[in-house]
Amino acid sequence: MHTLLDLIAFLRENYAHEITRSLLLVLTLLIIRVTVDRLLAANSGVPVEERRRWSVNTRNGLFLAGLAGIGLIWANELQTLAVSMLAFAAALILATKELIMCLSGGVVRQMSNSYGLGDHIELGAVRGRVVDIGLLSTTVMEIGPNHSSHQMTGRALTFPNSLLLSTPVIRENYMGEYVMHIINVPLAYTVPPVQAERLLMGAAEEACDCHVDVARRHMEDMAKRYLVDIPSVEPRISIQPIDEKRYQLILRIAIPARERQRIEQAILHKFMSDCYPIIEQQ
Repeated sequence: MHTLLDLIAFLRENYAHEITRSLLLVLTLLIIRVTVDRLLAANSGVPVEERRRWSVNTRNGLFLAGLAGIGLIWANELQTLAVSMLAFAAALILATKELIMCLSGGVVRQMSNSYGLGDHIELGAVRGRVVDIGLLSTTVMEIGPNHSSHQMTGRALTFPNSLLLSTPVIRENYMGEYVMHIINVPLAYTVPPVQAERLLMGAAEEACDCHVDVARRHMEDMAKRYLVDIPSVEPRISIQPIDEKRYQLILRIAIPARERQRIEQAILHKFMSDCYPIIEQQ
């Protein structure tokens, strides 16, 4: 007990101003965070994605401001401590290497604009919709269970930002509201390829005609903004042999990113219903 009281007395005599300013800084940042969260919760008219973006940016910004403020307040003491504990600092860096790598990965993401809130990304075995971006980690709502599915599984996956230093990020909705979507349809050679291609193209045109003009304008805007080449937005089909018994039709369409699952299923249902009655009659 006497040791604790002596420590408190020592801190009060030597670091009273620094401690007071540090507490005031922390209190101010907490008040700002609570105020922003309440304002966002009260503005129900603002889209959820926009409110989540403001919340995450505010949290990260206040955290960085807190670190910078504490560093400035205790600058003289930290400088003295750093000089006298150089060896300890080197050991500390080695011990916190993973944390430093996570922070570095966050910087890489921010500088390269790899992804943001709401983006659909794939990183290694992780595939999902970004719902939270922290200084050390990123959380996504899983999409799956495989690449042929575009539905939420209900599971949240969190990965460290250090993965961004060694693993490429695939951003599925890079083109914005409209994306180029690929549908693979494997078929046996008992289904004539020319006939199957015609039926699949008919189903694709029926489902996508209402989106073609808007998608074309969107892609042209994206080409001007990012200076990239854009593919044709009209449905395209290519045929690829798989083995001696099967081949596959590869359909490429331009559709709204949020409607990929619905439009894909509509095309497949239409194609299957048109194709297999013909096979039964042969």
